[in-house]
Amino acid sequence: MTRTQLARVQTRRPTVVARRIVGTPAEVAATVALVRDSNRLLSMSEPQLIPGDSRVTVTVRFLDTTRPTPAPTRRVNRGRTAAAIAVPTVGAIAAVGYLAAQLVQTIRAAFPAIAGGVLVLIVIALLLRRSGRCCPGLHCPGCGH
Repeated sequence: MTRTQLARVQTRRPTVVARRIVGTPAEVAATVALVRDSNRLLSMSEPQLIPGDSRVTVTVRFLDTTRPTPAPTRRVNRGRTAAAIAVPTVGAIAAVGYLAAQLVQTIRAAFPAIAGGVLVLIVIALLLRRSGRCCPGLHCPGCGH
């Protein structure tokens, strides 16, 4: 593009159009919402009821763009994504911590019984071990144990 063509493109402004919208209140509201959502609405008058009819009229001023307005860009909501990852992770860590605490508490409560069982097994192992060549263990007929 030449410099003059570029200057014309940059200085071209959309025209302002004024239109009167007549219809039921729902139709008028939908039309105004359509212009407002396209980011072209400049101003609008107060809705006025037509005498003897259920229709209303509104005068709307908006920008008349010859090119279509760009589609709205989709925004990524990172806060919700982070929460969707963080909440289950924190819940899983809390559950593992709770289960570990319960396991430690159970072992501490059962420690005397576990220690007593180990002591009994050690005594039995000492009594049943072989002490010599002929003695097989606790009830040896040869040595008199």
